[in-house]
Amino acid sequence: MRWSAGIIVCFLLLSTCVQAQRTRYGVIKGTVIDSLSRRSLESSSVAVYLAKDSSLVNYALTTRKGEFTIEDVPVNTACNLVITNRGYEPFSMAVSLAADAKVLVLDTILLVKSFNELKAVTVTALRPPVSVKPDTLEFNVSSFKTMPNAMIEDLLKQLPGVEVDKDGNVTINGKKVSKLMVDGREFFGGDPKIALKNLPKDIIDKLQVVDNKTKEARFNKTSDGNEDLAINLTLKKEAQKGWFGRVSAGYGTNDRYEGGGMVNFFNGNKQFSIIGNANNTNRGSISGGDFNISTSRSTLDGGGGGLTRSASGGMNFSDNIGRQIKLNGSYFYNNSHTDNLSRSQRKNILPDTSFWYNSDNNSVNDYSNHRFTLNASYNIDTLTEIHITSNVNTNISNSINGKVANSKTDNGELINTSQNTFSTKGDGKNLSGEFFISHRFHKQGRGLTLGINYNYNDQTSLSDNIGQNDFYRNNLVDSTDLVNQRSTGSNIGKMLNFTATYAEPLNKYISAIFRYNYSKNNNYSDKFTNRFNAVTGKYDLEDSAFTNAFRNTNITHTPDLNFTYNKDKYRAAIGSGVQFLTQDNLTITTGNLLHQYYMNFTPSANVGYNFSKTGNISIYYNGRSQQPSIQQLQPVPDNSNPLYVQLGNPDLRPSFFHNVNMQVRETRGNSYWFAGLGFNSTQNQIITQTWFDDVGKQYSQPVNVNGNFGTSGNLQYSKTWKKRDMVLRMNLGSNGYFNRNKTYSNLQPITANSYSLSQSIGLNLMYKQSLSIMPTYTIRFNKTHYTGQSVQDASFNTKTFSLSAFWNEPKWLILENNLQYNYNSQIAQGFSKSVTMWSAAANVLLFKKQQAMLRLAIYDILKQNAGVSRTITQTFIEDRQTQVLQQYFLLSFIYNIRNFGGK
Repeated sequence: MRWSAGIIVCFLLLSTCVQAQRTRYGVIKGTVIDSLSRRSLESSSVAVYLAKDSSLVNYALTTRKGEFTIEDVPVNTACNLVITNRGYEPFSMAVSLAADAKVLVLDTILLVKSFNELKAVTVTALRPPVSVKPDTLEFNVSSFKTMPNAMIEDLLKQLPGVEVDKDGNVTINGKKVSKLMVDGREFFGGDPKIALKNLPKDIIDKLQVVDNKTKEARFNKTSDGNEDLAINLTLKKEAQKGWFGRVSAGYGTNDRYEGGGMVNFFNGNKQFSIIGNANNTNRGSISGGDFNISTSRSTLDGGGGGLTRSASGGMNFSDNIGRQIKLNGSYFYNNSHTDNLSRSQRKNILPDTSFWYNSDNNSVNDYSNHRFTLNASYNIDTLTEIHITSNVNTNISNSINGKVANSKTDNGELINTSQNTFSTKGDGKNLSGEFFISHRFHKQGRGLTLGINYNYNDQTSLSDNIGQNDFYRNNLVDSTDLVNQRSTGSNIGKMLNFTATYAEPLNKYISAIFRYNYSKNNNYSDKFTNRFNAVTGKYDLEDSAFTNAFRNTNITHTPDLNFTYNKDKYRAAIGSGVQFLTQDNLTITTGNLLHQYYMNFTPSANVGYNFSKTGNISIYYNGRSQQPSIQQLQPVPDNSNPLYVQLGNPDLRPSFFHNVNMQVRETRGNSYWFAGLGFNSTQNQIITQTWFDDVGKQYSQPVNVNGNFGTSGNLQYSKTWKKRDMVLRMNLGSNGYFNRNKTYSNLQPITANSYSLSQSIGLNLMYKQSLSIMPTYTIRFNKTHYTGQSVQDASFNTKTFSLSAFWNEPKWLILENNLQYNYNSQIAQGFSKSVTMWSAAANVLLFKKQQAMLRLAIYDILKQNAGVSRTITQTFIEDRQTQVLQQYFLLSFIYNIRNFGGK
């Protein structure tokens, strides 16, 4: 296989590794007990450090009998042995193995209880790679070795259970990371991508993962198990005061360029950061308001679909005003231009037959965005807090999409052809604000919260739709449909939400929480379409079929009552609410009004158990409703693709979801495991119904169905081995799901039972700080079984292999390698089933403190980068290939700024 060349390169690097001096090693053994009770102390951390520079030699945890064994201790070398255990005073002693000794057995070590926890000493180097707490998953950053000058994103790719996709989106144990903080404060509005791609790993002490709860949930210590995740980066002590950052500039073949910088000033509570970036290497793309920028060492990937030119910049600040007021805010601007060519082949599956749809697309998209955030908190006293949050987001877009398409029968006969150009200009504004006040009473556990949220969204557009559609009979044109329309659209949404909670302790362990929520949503959607008038040369002929003014209002009242229980290792909650929902859908054009009224119960329950100091299990159940969007409700066709017309449905009912989730996780020494299991079912689920007319034009419309459900499982395991100068970490992951989905194909009901199972293994081999090899392999099996129609079942498998490596010897030279191979067994003819993306770079560190770097990188060495994807649904199978950035060289200069503690 061609990608084997990458493996050969990496193992050639490994073979050139110089052997370390042949130092002799021995073992230290001992037993740790309580000084008073004389009982054995399990899970005490025992570590050995070199006396000359305090570098860690090795560490271990004591067994149930309090025994420990520290291997690979150099003989005839002065060392320090340090023992810590929560609730005990730290113990330390000097040790040295005699030149002729292989084992040193220490006398029994007595630990003295600490009666002043505030003076307890924490030895950072003793922390295991992963720590599990009841509500926090914590990674010790120093335990994960990366290339010098690595960013936080590079660290994440090594962590067990963490996935980072090509667009920089992060999931941990299957849950999305939607917020990021630095030392507990939002960084650039909490956008994870900015921090992960631009903050250096070497300034971070701990990376903590917590549920991204609302302020109300944090105050009342409640959870429904469905929250997204948030990452909190804890800075090293020396990085909390001073300047740090990075600036870079690069130029390469095919006029590729990258340039940018980020500078940060931190001084305790004061934080100030400024960032800027410009490139045409697809590392500054934007999608729906998410930013993907990088001023760091360029990652060795192929970039996203299309060719993107972008520029962005912004600032972030945080400070305290006195002891009571905290301020945090940011501004960010992004501008991008993307050209993209793509082609697709779709097999439409009907109950009695199938046919093919093929299209070639050419699009040009311009997008600019301004985003402001401002957060303030005011501690009135030790019991009362006020939080105010505000966000302003504006955007302007301009896009042109050209399409040439045709539909054919299985035997190749033409059904229709289409040439279409759709252009649109958009202007959007979004404003949101939150006011939240909480008060704790003097009675332990009694508390009150009040929260008000407001959101205003305004989107306007001007669109031109020009095209010609020919419909065939016996391979001859039977009829022609000409389209020349101009549409103006306006979508306005206003949301007001009010929530109040009151918590009352019933006894030492049980509390009652009463909650009331009121929500009102007003949505306005107007679309006015005119046809071109050849006589006047203007768009002044109303097209009533595509003109509509629509109003949607829904109001909910939800009182609920929950009981919580907390005692020692146990926690539980149970409760329910009643949701009273009214919804009005008014079509102004026709005067039709649909009034809907629903009453739903919103039950919830959860239970948790800490079965060890580092392990816990949690089970959650909750029910919730979801209203259809204004776009799904509005009864006006969308014919931006004339062969695929989308309709609205004002008769849609709200959906109601039932979710059950179970999570178990534990760390034990240098191993970590996580298991998750989930089940969901939906009443009145909104799905898309499709059908075709007699000339092959497809129509789709959202409708409600019942009977859909799914279950999923996730298992992650990580273990680390250390042998002298070698560290090996293994990450194993298993994932699977089963989904039962009911839908309609050409108005006929069908059911799809989908199965998927995947297995992944990843290794990270580190030799000193000189060599790192990280291979990963993932295989996924997929199968879909259809009932209710004569369609063949679909099954396929995908395989992914990646190999990342770096070599840092001598210390001024860093060689990088990144190889990724992707295979899909069921990609259609004419599309590449396998793609190998291979990139490499050489970095030369400059100056006395190696604060600068000259970098030469080559991307897509084999010229195989291709944006190929397959989508399988109950009604179609589609293969798509998009334009991607291919081979180029880039020479860059990077300078790191480090000035901590005023030095």
